[in-house]
Amino acid sequence: MDQPREAPTLAELIDFAKQLPVDEAEKLLAMAHPAPPAPGPGSISIAAGKPVYTTWEDYLERTTASERMLWCRKKAERANRKRLMSGKPDVKLRGADVWALLETAQGRCEHCGSLALETRPSTATGQPTPWEHVGRRIGSLGHRIARFNGGSNAPENLCWSCLWCNTWPSERRPGVTDHGGLQLVAKVDVPSNAGQASVSRREQSHGGTLDGG
Repeated sequence: MDQPREAPTLAELIDFAKQLPVDEAEKLLAMAHPAPPAPGPGSISIAAGKPVYTTWEDYLERTTASERMLWCRKKAERANRKRLMSGKPDVKLRGADVWALLETAQGRCEHCGSLALETRPSTATGQPTPWEHVGRRIGSLGHRIARFNGGSNAPENLCWSCLWCNTWPSERRPGVTDHGGLQLVAKVDVPSNAGQASVSRREQSHGGTLDGG
C-alpha cells in the first residue's frame, strides 16, 4: 500500500480537475507544479557540504527565540492557506503550535530521523536553487493524512518532517544519511584504559553527496 503524500500527484490533480467547470480546471492545472511520484535517478552528484546546525542544542544556541518563532509562524501561515484541492482548514495554526511540535521533535524528522532545521537553499535575491542534495536537512511541517485527502491541521495529524520525506513517502527510511541526512550516532562506552573518550550521542553521521548512502 502506498504511503500518503503531503501533496497530490499530477494524475490526482487531473482526476480532480475533471470534476470542475472547464475554466476552473484550466486555472487549477495552470497553477499546479506537482513533484514527480518518485525522485529522479540523480545523475549528477552534488556535495551536501557542512550542515548549518549539527545538533538541536547547536540550533538553540545559534538562533534567537524571535528568529525561531518567525520561522514557525511562516510554517503556520503556509499550513493555513487554501490549497489547490482543499479549502482553508478548519483548524488555524499559530506559530506557537508549530514551535511546540518542533521542540517536541527536537528538530528531527519523524520518518527518517534526520536533523531537519535548515531552510531551502536560495540565491542572494531569494531565487530558489536545487535542494535535493540537502533534502533531509530542510525542515517542513507534515500532515499524517494530507489536506487533499481530508486531513486537518489538528495537532494529532501533524508531524515534523524533512522536506525529502514530506515530498516522497517512498523515501522514508529510518537512519539514512543520503541527501545530507544527519543522524544521531549511538553512544559507545570505551574502557578508560584504551585511552579513548566515549562517543557522544550528539555526534552526527551524515552523507555528503546526492547519491550517497
